[in-house]
Amino acid sequence: IDTLLLDRTGTITIGNRKATNFYPYKDVNRADFIRKAMISSIADETPEGKSIVELARALQSDIGNIDQSGYKFIKFTAETRASGVDLPDGTRLRKGAYDAIKNKVTRAGNVFPPELDLQVTEIAKKGGTPLVLEENEKALGVIELQDIIKTGIKDRFERLRRMGVKTVMVTGDNPLTAKFIAEKAGVDDYIAEATPEDKLNYIKKEQQSGK
Repeated sequence: IDTLLLDRTGTITIGNRKATNFYPYKDVNRADFIRKAMISSIADETPEGKSIVELARALQSDIGNIDQSGYKFIKFTAETRASGVDLPDGTRLRKGAYDAIKNKVTRAGNVFPPELDLQVTEIAKKGGTPLVLEENEKALGVIELQDIIKTGIKDRFERLRRMGVKTVMVTGDNPLTAKFIAEKAGVDDYIAEATPEDKLNYIKKEQQSGK
């Protein structure tokens, strides 16, 4: 083996990403944002989704139980990179990857606030994962998730390097988050915002160079 491609979540990091903060856009009421973030995650069975609900309840003990009758839950897919819910009154809430939600908002003819671009960058620079929440194709704010790099992983990659094995981290994270994690973990290279096609192309590129 010359090149080893590794998933990030649960392999390089512990994989239990947790919601650590809510950042509503300046025109959005914080309590309202937290409630909508929770509603968008109420059927999300992932650790991330559950942690959003937990953090929302911890910050706002008065939220209480949500009547979910008439809710249509939208599952996360690799194509949309978003999940959420359609409410009985026609409201559509979606949370997902920054680029996916930004594209959705702008395609609908709405402006994606520059302040949220900056917030996403700040979270990513710290190695966090920013999730953007939108309502009816209008950006409401950002949810911050954080993960922990596994103990001793850098030493393992150094041992592989000495054996002549190149390590590559493959992640759906945005490039800034991926760069932070890659540097902390000590991998040789990384692929950010990765699709299955990106992974296959990387493998082909390595094989074409004789690997």
